[in-house]
Amino acid sequence: MKSSLILGYGSTGQDIEQYLISKNKNYLIHDDLENIDKKYKFNTENINNIETIFVSPGVKKDHEILRMASSSGIKIITDIELFSEINNVKLIGVTGTNGKTSFVTLLDRILNKYDIKSKPAGNIGNSPLNLISDTNDLDYLILELSSFQLAHMNKIELEMAVVLNIYQDHIDWHETFEQYVFSKLKIFNFTINQENNFLGPVDSQVKTEGILPKNVKNFNEEQFNLDNYFDDFVSIFIDVCNEFSIPKEEVLNFLTSQSSVEHRFEHFHTKNGVKFINDSKSTNLESVNKASYKVKNCLLIMHGLLKGIDIKRLSLSNEIKEIMVPKNSEFVINSNNFLIVEYENFEDLRKYIKNNYKNFDTVLFSCGGSSFSNFKNYMERGEYFKEMIVGEIS
Repeated sequence: MKSSLILGYGSTGQDIEQYLISKNKNYLIHDDLENIDKKYKFNTENINNIETIFVSPGVKKDHEILRMASSSGIKIITDIELFSEINNVKLIGVTGTNGKTSFVTLLDRILNKYDIKSKPAGNIGNSPLNLISDTNDLDYLILELSSFQLAHMNKIELEMAVVLNIYQDHIDWHETFEQYVFSKLKIFNFTINQENNFLGPVDSQVKTEGILPKNVKNFNEEQFNLDNYFDDFVSIFIDVCNEFSIPKEEVLNFLTSQSSVEHRFEHFHTKNGVKFINDSKSTNLESVNKASYKVKNCLLIMHGLLKGIDIKRLSLSNEIKEIMVPKNSEFVINSNNFLIVEYENFEDLRKYIKNNYKNFDTVLFSCGGSSFSNFKNYMERGEYFKEMIVGEIS
């Protein structure tokens, strides 16, 4: 009897495993980094005994096993495509370089507020396979979709597709910015009705290459000046809510009442009039750029791995007065507009902040890079920063 193969054993792979167990399906597992129990360990010599490969988002498209599967005609599918095959609940897809989790979270909240039953899933941290038993009671499932997930997907039906923005990110994974852009725009191939395609701001390089689809609703450049949300985010959110007959003023009142999602421009502490903001979810330079225009007299702290993004993409407001960067990191910043301070480690960072924070109105932890140089994920990094500040400056 042939087996399924789970390729990648992170959280998505483990969710797929639970689904296969519930269906009494035979399966094997392969992960390039994890040690797999020999009972489930896959050997490439047995590729012809595999009928379906369930691929996790972080696995690159040119992975050896995927190449072997393609040449052997083995079905390759994602957890999201599987869910779409076995369920009829209406799907909303949301992607973009920045703001995906916030958008999906807030859209879910406002829809439920207006008695439109929904739940979030996907890249937000919960495979839709975990929600199969809930779908009969739902009007919509709102999927956060990463560029990795979209790169692997071939067939899914969406009621609505939202691309919040496109800027440089994950170039180390996609190899070129163009391939990253194509993976984001791919979401528009899956909508049932192309009138339900929404597109936010994009990098100037994307505009000049003429690859943007014409059958999309572009955001309106209005000023809303909400404390926790950027104007383009608010504009698209209003447009999407309008499709559900939720009036603009009610949307604005709702957003005003909502605090930001944890780790996304999260004002978590104030001491001696100085605001401390945790923006650990900022893992690319455009996110830092945007955050810099919402602060005053600011100490900016950066951290992480640039993922192939050109540091010249950093374009900050004049309110950034000092920037702290890890020593011997990729953050080689040449500018006369602000002081650059290097920190050796987080103990070094803690001491500097404690001794100097009173010189600023804002201390902003907007990293601009992935967390993997020191932490498991951006959440662990953000929690560490918050605990460090609250424990030292209380």
